[in-house]
Amino acid sequence: MNEYGTPNQTPGIPREASSPSQEQSVSLFARFAFVFGFILIVAGMFAFTPQIAKQVAYFWNIGAERAKAEVARQLLAEYPHSVQRTAWVAQAVAPGIVGIQVITTRLPEDARSSSGRFSFGGRGAPMTLNVEIGSGVIMDAQEGYILTNDHVIANAHIIHVRLSDGREVEAEIIGRDRAVDLAVLRIDAEDLEAVEWGDSRQVVVGEQVLAMGSPFGLQHTVTSGIISATERDNARLVTRGEGRGRRPTIPQGLLQTDTAINFGNSGGALVDMNGKLIGICTAIIAADSGGSSGIGFAIPSFTAKQIYEEIVSQGEVKHGWIGVTGLDNVTSHEARQMDQKRPMGAIVTFFSRGDSPARSAGLQRGDIILRWGETEISNPLHLVHLVTLTEPGTKETVEIFRNGEFLKLEITVGVRPTNL
Repeated sequence: MNEYGTPNQTPGIPREASSPSQEQSVSLFARFAFVFGFILIVAGMFAFTPQIAKQVAYFWNIGAERAKAEVARQLLAEYPHSVQRTAWVAQAVAPGIVGIQVITTRLPEDARSSSGRFSFGGRGAPMTLNVEIGSGVIMDAQEGYILTNDHVIANAHIIHVRLSDGREVEAEIIGRDRAVDLAVLRIDAEDLEAVEWGDSRQVVVGEQVLAMGSPFGLQHTVTSGIISATERDNARLVTRGEGRGRRPTIPQGLLQTDTAINFGNSGGALVDMNGKLIGICTAIIAADSGGSSGIGFAIPSFTAKQIYEEIVSQGEVKHGWIGVTGLDNVTSHEARQMDQKRPMGAIVTFFSRGDSPARSAGLQRGDIILRWGETEISNPLHLVHLVTLTEPGTKETVEIFRNGEFLKLEITVGVRPTNL
């Protein structure tokens, strides 16, 4: 021993090393401390910054949505005849379909005057707030434009849009067209996906289609069916809007489908088996229970696209008008006089009061309109549809049949009065 009472260490001989069991215990403790510390850090982040947790969930959801949609699009392109095509279409289109919740303002009945107009002169109770639901379709991912029915947003005070990834954002109205029952909304959001336009003029009866929307508030519901008919007149249809129901004022050639469409589907998408938009679901003939009867209607994409583009570019829609208020179908007898294989065209029966583009052009009662520009007229509804979508100010050549002669007139299209 040395002078301090501690044993002398023989040179060249090391002190005794730690045992393996001691080293393992230290290593396990260090790992446990690291994992436990990491858990505490993550838990603290979630506890003190809930927004981080929300963002993590959002990125997870949107990543999954986009991945499924992208894979589905690839499968649709590679396997056009697969029995799984319906499911792939639904997955491919899903990110572009939104649910809409509208908080509306409405005055009570005793706040209305006898003329039906609103009275604010201290007669009645204050306005009431109600919640309406509907659907919409993202048409421009960069600008955040959404197409829906006008009756979905009637009397809107606040509009909330629910995206497929779970986000909820507030929307503003860009423009609306009550006459055709369409409106365009805009949301300020990133990572959106739009639905591609299809051509409703190529749709045939019997073709399989999907309706996608939020019936009864059930987000992102998909139903399947076929096109039952085309060019259906909407004069007898009433959409649910402004509390009790209202009717679009311009007759249209609607698509009819047996696909289940219910309250809340309005403004949603009708897509073909390529995942392209061919119509905006807008109305049904309801069963006694108020639900779907297998007879639903959609505004054709050909019409919807023109209205959408005009609203986006100008903020409003000005419909064409010539002042013809009455049209009738061509009979078989009249068709034979014109050497037609089947009745085509529209017979003029009434005009609006006063001056009108039709009167100024020399159109008369009894004239049979056969062509509008280069387009052959199939029936009165077809003519109304073409005139409505013609830009006011356009000079259009019209071919008519009058007293055994074929004539041509030039009509300058006017602006449809807002009170019609």
